[in-house]
Amino acid sequence: MVERGPTVYLSGLREKHFGELFLNAYNISESSSATQTSSSQPASSGLGLSEEGLKHIARYIEYFESRYNDIWLVFHHEGVSLSKLMYTAEEAENSSAGEKAEEASHGQILRPSKWWTWLKTTESGKEEMRRIIWQLLLGLKACHDRNITHRDIKPENMVICIEDIKSGRCLKGVPNGDHNFKTKMRIIDFGSALDEYTMKHLYGSTGPSGAEQTHDYAPPEAIMNSSWHHGPTSLTLKYDMWSVGVVMLEMILGSPNVFEISSVTRALLDQHIRGWSENFKELAYKLRSLMEMCILIPGSSLKHGGASAKQGGISLASWKCSEEFFAEQIKSRDPLKIGFPNVWALRLVRGLLQWYPEDRVTVDEALQHPYFQPPPSS
Repeated sequence: MVERGPTVYLSGLREKHFGELFLNAYNISESSSATQTSSSQPASSGLGLSEEGLKHIARYIEYFESRYNDIWLVFHHEGVSLSKLMYTAEEAENSSAGEKAEEASHGQILRPSKWWTWLKTTESGKEEMRRIIWQLLLGLKACHDRNITHRDIKPENMVICIEDIKSGRCLKGVPNGDHNFKTKMRIIDFGSALDEYTMKHLYGSTGPSGAEQTHDYAPPEAIMNSSWHHGPTSLTLKYDMWSVGVVMLEMILGSPNVFEISSVTRALLDQHIRGWSENFKELAYKLRSLMEMCILIPGSSLKHGGASAKQGGISLASWKCSEEFFAEQIKSRDPLKIGFPNVWALRLVRGLLQWYPEDRVTVDEALQHPYFQPPPSS
């Protein structure tokens, strides 16, 4: 059920719009596939991947409104979120009675799960990670081929069914080594998604805003520029590609705090931003993290006609932004001290986490990346 209120109501209508759009596309795809099978006509490989991607979108069933104008959206049950698989929730330990209420309001602390450790430390786990990202990209191809930007890709919106081969049902828990299973990932929650129709009719008079975004997975252009979505569709779609890069890093680090600076760096930075609002402070922390990860490289903005990020001829970054440096950065933050599974995963992440959207890889380029050679089994 979608609660009442104009903003939430429009979000529900967007869910309905995209739910019906993908349901119709899937039905047409199945009908076309049946026709091609009966006539023995080969399907084009490009179209095949796009239509395969429809199998990685949440399956919409129906929509109705109550007499109180509550929206009810009905979807198939698709499993559990990637976030729930990756993390184990623990109660926060309170150091004093006075902190109890505040700690409780912050909820639970997330720790990497045993499943995540398996994902990182075994060959089958590494293949599973590759398969999940591959399926995410297939789902996004189904979106991007229809000029749809999801705008909220994150582990909470990636639902995974660990399907028992014998019964075809989603297992309730993580299977042991004796279980014969396969995984299927589906993208959910299109309440923040964009296409030409929703931009004109389902975002109200003010249009899309940062309120529908999840800040930690939003690209620089969406954080720095509120009118970013007025650009060409080819660049708008790149929003999702940044989010995929963040998801990959989260899976590698076992932490939702991908862009986090050390307490020492934060303290040093605070000396220079006293008096700033909390929003601007958070932006400063984020930019510093992007610099440390060599995503925002001081002095490089001249390439795109911007001002150089040097002050008095001294670069704001004293490190070399090489592959080796980036790999060591990630390895040092990985609780298992493993880092990237291979150099191709590293290069794909760097291609996804480009500061300028025009420099980011497209979904088709990502699917053809060496990291996915040979393509993962479905």
